Amino acid sequence: MSTENNLVGLFHVTYEVTIGTPEQTIVGATSLFLSLAVYTPDRSVSGIAKITQAVNPPLNQSSKINGEYTYLTVMPNNSHILVTATGFPNLNWNPKWGIGPQLQPNFELRMILEDDWQTGRANFKYLDPDGKWQEANDYYVRAVNVYAADAKPESV
Repeated sequence: MSTENNLVGLFHVTYEVTIGTPEQTIVGATSLFLSLAVYTPDRSVSGIAKITQAVNPPLNQSSKINGEYTYLTVMPNNSHILVTATGFPNLNWNPKWGIGPQLQPNFELRMILEDDWQTGRANFKYLDPDGKWQEANDYYVRAVNVYAADAKPESV
């Protein structure tokens, strides 16, 4: 069981965030894929969020995200982890070009995880190609092993 005193340093975790459970994935629904670096000494997270949707028009949007996490303990031996993060558009900006544009957020995440970082629920919102915020609530979260030999991610 993870605790606030278990500060291991830096670790990587990848999540698949879907509307249905892994056994009952809903075809065409918005999906979120998170690749996060978690730095425990200052309780920060950073990484990439990729949102996809296989409908017309298709959605394939990435954001660089930064945020933090905290432990929520409502009863003894019943802790959860709250992860909050904000994302910005991926922009490859050459430093020779100057300071660069001021980017507005295009992604927000609120995720509650079990204390082992493996499963949970998430709400997120993203700025669609038309510039309107879209909300996705009560999605399933599961950690996946992106380095598995087969095409389907395995739970870690």
